[in-house]
Amino acid sequence: MKLENFIRDNREEFDSEEPRPQLWNKLQENLQPKKDERVLHLSFLRYTAAAAIVVLLVGMFYYMSQQKNDGLATTPSTKEEVDPLLSQVSPTYAKELYHFTQLIELKQNELKQIGKENPELYGQFVKDIQKLDSSYQVLRADLPANPSQERLLEAMIQNLRLQADLLNQQLDIIKQIKQTKQDSHEKDTRSL
Repeated sequence: MKLENFIRDNREEFDSEEPRPQLWNKLQENLQPKKDERVLHLSFLRYTAAAAIVVLLVGMFYYMSQQKNDGLATTPSTKEEVDPLLSQVSPTYAKELYHFTQLIELKQNELKQIGKENPELYGQFVKDIQKLDSSYQVLRADLPANPSQERLLEAMIQNLRLQADLLNQQLDIIKQIKQTKQDSHEKDTRSL
């Protein structure tokens, strides 16, 4: 209480002092990020992203080796490393297409798991994927004779991206359905 009264009575004397301008400049320099820290942070993020991709690919290959083919759309043959036709046209595009097909196959295997739980929904999902896959197969068949093969390869990659996006959406729908069922079950359990 005495200290509080002392501070209140002598407030003007406390407020008369201001810090030196050099102190403010020093504080401001310490608060600004240094360029070296930013570069280190970006390179760390790149290495982290690269490691995550490697782990994803390893997991994907392991997962695929554990699953059996169940009649879902089969984009280019993933039994071979790279499609020979695509390798002849463009080895770079062939590798990119191969990686997309591996990702799609992984997602299709996840989708197969709901076939027993909800066969109608699974059937609709398979039809949607098969439509895109049939478009992909038409593009692939046109590739050898097409004069603008690079544009056709880009269209094939875009088709595979659409397939991957569609599979992601389908898997999200499944997760939402499962979450709704779980929430409903928990609600029913609590009301008992």
